[in-house]
Amino acid sequence: MDGVTLADRLSRGMGAAARVFGVPHDAFRPQGASNPLRAELRFLRLPAAFDGGDPGYRRARGYERAMRGTFDAAYLRVGDLLRGPSGVFFVALLPALNRPLCVLTNAVLRVERPGGAGAAGLNGYGGVMVEQLTPVLSGWPGQLLPTGGGRTGPLPGDGVLEGFALLLPLGAPAMRTGDLILDAEERRFVAGGVELSELGWRVSLRQLGV
Repeated sequence: MDGVTLADRLSRGMGAAARVFGVPHDAFRPQGASNPLRAELRFLRLPAAFDGGDPGYRRARGYERAMRGTFDAAYLRVGDLLRGPSGVFFVALLPALNRPLCVLTNAVLRVERPGGAGAAGLNGYGGVMVEQLTPVLSGWPGQLLPTGGGRTGPLPGDGVLEGFALLLPLGAPAMRTGDLILDAEERRFVAGGVELSELGWRVSLRQLGV
């Protein structure tokens, strides 16, 4: 039996298992920079189940909390979104002979890009101004988790501002170091290291003061 045939049979087998113990999920394929879960981007409804995965399986750094999915992945791509009773997952990896690797999101984010200096040489106010912010993406689900590191903010009332790590699907628009990220609670972060891998965007964030 060749690898393609084996992968197809495994996928169909996972689909059969999902019909027994999974629950219905809607699949979305993001297009554009805004709201990838809008109704017109839904292309499939399928049963799916998720669990912590195989004990001892080594995941890429930053994806230690990713979950293994059980569903028929024949019509899915890396970067697709699955919405069901447990929340919204994005597909991070579709290995040929293993279950899909999926990330459960916990935040809805928008990203804005500050403008550069208005002119060469000396300029006036150098801080971020609202009118100089360019929208990068909005309404995107992502996984936002504290990393445990923190620092004291520059103002007396800032307290300790935590570091965070952000995971976004592969199809999200390109991000850059210095981009501003806001979540549904209006917390503000600035992007530090930005990496695009085959699993999606991995971004280190520093929380900004109020």
